[in-house]
Formats: sequence, C-alpha cells, structure tokens
Amino acid sequence: MPKFKKVQLVLAGIFTILFFRFYHLQIYQHSKYEEKAGNNSVRKISIHAPRGIIYDRNGIPIVDNRQIYDLAVIPFDVTSQFDYQMVSKQTGVSSSELQEKITRGKESFHRFRPVPIKRHIDFETRSHLEENKLSLPGTIFSEFPARTYPDKAKLTHVLGYLRVVMDMTASIPNQGLEYKLGDVFGFSGIERIYESILRGNDGTEFRLVDIYGIDHGVYQDNPGQQPVPGKALHLSIDSKLQSLIEDLFSGKKGAAICMMPTSGEVLAFVSAPDYDLNSFAGPVPIELWEGWNSDPEKPLINRGIQGLYPPGSTFKLLAAALAKEDGVVDKNWTVNCNGVYTLGDRDFHCWNDAGHGTVNMDEAIYQSCNIYFYQLIQKLSYKNWTGMAEKFKFGVSSGIDLLGEKRGLVPGRSYMNRKYGKWGWATGNLLTFVIGQGDVLVTPVQVAQMMNIIATRGNTKTPHLLLDSPAEKISVSLKPLTWDFLQQSTWDVVNHKEGTGKAAKVIGSEVHGKTGTAQNPHGEDHSWFAGYLVKDNIPILSLAVLVEHGGKGSVEAAIISHKIFKYAQKNISL
Repeated sequence: MPKFKKVQLVLAGIFTILFFRFYHLQIYQHSKYEEKAGNNSVRKISIHAPRGIIYDRNGIPIVDNRQIYDLAVIPFDVTSQFDYQMVSKQTGVSSSELQEKITRGKESFHRFRPVPIKRHIDFETRSHLEENKLSLPGTIFSEFPARTYPDKAKLTHVLGYLRVVMDMTASIPNQGLEYKLGDVFGFSGIERIYESILRGNDGTEFRLVDIYGIDHGVYQDNPGQQPVPGKALHLSIDSKLQSLIEDLFSGKKGAAICMMPTSGEVLAFVSAPDYDLNSFAGPVPIELWEGWNSDPEKPLINRGIQGLYPPGSTFKLLAAALAKEDGVVDKNWTVNCNGVYTLGDRDFHCWNDAGHGTVNMDEAIYQSCNIYFYQLIQKLSYKNWTGMAEKFKFGVSSGIDLLGEKRGLVPGRSYMNRKYGKWGWATGNLLTFVIGQGDVLVTPVQVAQMMNIIATRGNTKTPHLLLDSPAEKISVSLKPLTWDFLQQSTWDVVNHKEGTGKAAKVIGSEVHGKTGTAQNPHGEDHSWFAGYLVKDNIPILSLAVLVEHGGKGSVEAAIISHKIFKYAQKNISL
C-alpha cells in the first residue's frame, strides 16, 4: 500500500474518534454538562496583605498582626435556604437588618460584590458558621489586617492608627497607592508616614461556588495570587525607656522627648494623656475617635510636636550664647538682683523674691536669675537675638518623621508690628521674651533639639524615628569659647550646690541641663527640664521634659529627668 494511503487511513481514524467524542460530549451528554456549568461559577475574592511588623531598636516587636475575620455575603448567591436566625444569633446583627442588606444588594448593579455583615468576628464564631455553610449560601470570610501591640510601651502618638476606606472620593494618604472600598490605610503616626512600606500588596483568590451559593473551595485551574506582606520597620525607639517614661507620666499631662544627640535618633517619645490602641481591633471606630476628639483632656493632641508652650528659662541659653558670640559682655560683667527690676512704670520680678545678689552670667544661668537677663537683653540686638533663636532651630519645623508638627513662634520685629502696631510694643516685651515668656512659643521636640545642638557643639542631625534613616545634618557654627560656656553653665545648673537642676543629678554620671518654669494663665505653671547625659566624653542622651501645671522646673520635670538619666546611665550606649 502506498505510503500516502496509510497516512490517510490514520488521519481518518483520528477524525472518526474525535467525531464520536464530540458527539458524546456535545449531544449525548449535553444536558448533563449544561447542568454542571449552570450550577457553578467562579468568584474573585480579595485577600488582604498583612501589614509590616514594627520593631524597636533592639528588635522587640511593638506592633504586630493578629487574625480577625470579616463576614460578608454575596447577594446574588443567597437563596431561600439562607438561615437568617443562625447568623443573627452568632453575630448579633438582627434578622431584619440582614434581610434588608441582602435584598438591597440583590437589587443593586453590584449584586456579585460582597456586602459586609459583621466585622471583626473571632475564630470560634467563624468556625461555627463554617460548620453550617450549607444553610448559609453566599457567605464568605476574609482575614482582616488588624493590629496588636504586644509590648508594654504604648507609643500611641508615634505609632498612630488605621482607618477604613469608606468613600473613594474622600482624602486618602499616599494617593500613589491603589485602594478600594473596605481597605485600611495608615491614618496617623508612623502607620501613615510609612504607609507605602507597611501596606504590602493584596492578593486574589478564585473560589468555586455552586448554584446554591455554596462555596466549594479554591478553583484549582486558577487559584489566584498570594498577598505580599508589607515590609518590617525598625524604629529608633528604646521600648523599655519608653515604657518607663509612660509610667512616670501616669496621671500627668505633658511630653517627654529623648534622643541620641549625635544622630538625632528618637529613643523615647511620650505625649500624655494618650489613648489605648488596644481598645479596638483593626481600624479605629469612628464613634471611639469622636469620643477622644471631644475629651477635654485632648488625648489626640501630640504634645511633643503640636503642643505650643512658653519655654521659660530654658530660653535664657540663647541670650547667653548671643552675648558670648558677639562679645557684648565679659565674664566680669555682673548684675545685682534684689528680686525685682523696674522699667518705666512696670515691675519685672525674679522667681526668687529675696533676690540672688550680685551675679555674673554663669551664676545667672545656674541660679536661673531673671533680673540678670532683663538687663542683658537690653544690651543685645533684637534682630540678632531672633537670629540666634532661629539658628537653634526655633520657629521652624524640626523635620521629625511625624505629621502635624507645629513651628512654634519666635516673635521678630515684623510680627510684633503686625500684632501690636509699630508703637504698641516696647522694651518691656523683650524682657519677657528673654526669659521665654510672652509671645514666645516652642514645642518639646524643639527644646530637645536645642540640647542636641549644645551637646554636640553644633553638629547633630534632624530628629527621626526610623532607625538608620539618612537624616539631614544640622550644623550650627559658634565660637569654641561660646560652646565651652554653654556646656559648662548647663553642667553647673545640675551639679553646682546652688544649681536649680540638682534634682536631675545622677551620681557617677556627667549630666547637663537647664530648668524652666513657664507661666500659665490657665492655672499652675508648667515645669520644664532640658538636658543631656555624657558617657566616656560622648553625649549619649538628650531630653526635654514638660509637665503641664507641674510648677517649678527644678522639681517635677527635674525629678522625672533624673530617673530617665539613671536608666540611660546603665542601659544606653552608642
């Protein structure tokens, strides 16, 4: 037989087999496969990506994830078999509300889109509903990216919280990322600043659902794509130090900022009062947020960067720096303090009603004599004084990686003219400015940054919370003799027998500082202490402590600072 005849027979045989197979499937078993095709459909389900874990500088997790679940229903798949009573009993959602949601969903153009029924149900509830899924056609579960806070340190105002995308037209941070209704996003704090790192990429899953709405598991021909978890963050925070300071501020209002002077790394950041991030699962409920927002104690305010306060006597260091830098007075220039200074028809008082007697600049700083500085400011250029304040980064944002930072206020001549008119202010205003009162306003992080600058002789970096961040360098150029004086005088504040900061002293350590008592028209004065700790000739920790209504800086704020320095003496090193 010719070769081509054999080929023809083989091809004919193949086509004959295919014909009978097609006939069997398409005609003989048509009704069977038509029913199967009609009884199944594939649903695309979004899988939330776990957010990145947040660690402290020592690798201790301070924000983690936990499994909670959302229950939803695809309206199209709900049949008459749906057991409304069972779902109501397990979730607490009334049967009438369930029926209304599902009916509305069936009539909607988006009847294939899951309708949320109950958020944040636990594993036990999910298991019970899963066991009865034949009576619950159309129900689906999704894991929700909830946060948990395993460490004792709360870090509330640093970490921030999440919110849910409820309206695609609303303002959502990081618009470069893609969001859909029901997604969560970082609304405040580190969660918001580093949203693009923490968020990760959601996955998808295709599930086979029959005509009765029963879920038969993952569609094996197209299982979908697994979510990509968000990346971990390592903060510069020392969680043990943070926890210590939070305990010290229990029942108090105020702020405390601790940093590494050379790097600008934030070791602790406390704003009190705060709120409990563990009080809710997942995104903060709007009613809870509104409760915080209306609280007269204002726990939502981040006092470390948003609280504006008169700096009190901590600001005297700027006038001293300017006087030394410009050579306005020498070390022999003294002032006699008898407790009151009269300018025109006004009396300006020292905190010490009995007066300090004759004092030079160093004595005026460690005894915090107001009278000396009332007279010193009149020898200084007002323009140069505001310039020195700006050189020490007052009146500008510190650049810390948190949102909502206030700039504070260094009242220059143009500001005073705008507010009071050209002839509406005079030398008396300057006397209040030099001691950190009047229109002068600062944030605690700015005061801590001033101590960074003094501790490092003008060579520090921008405050930051992300460990190993490429922070911007800060350079303040002053004469060596000026730096020598600032460092010596702040040492005397803590270590001299007449120093106002004696309560902050730590035996066996080199502690520098400056106290401040800020007048408060609404009650008791605010208590300030700012300083730094030196170990092996290297500054290892700077701080600013503010206690609202805490009275004298030499007491409340200095005592808290002592306990912080004592911890740092044993536990902090470069």
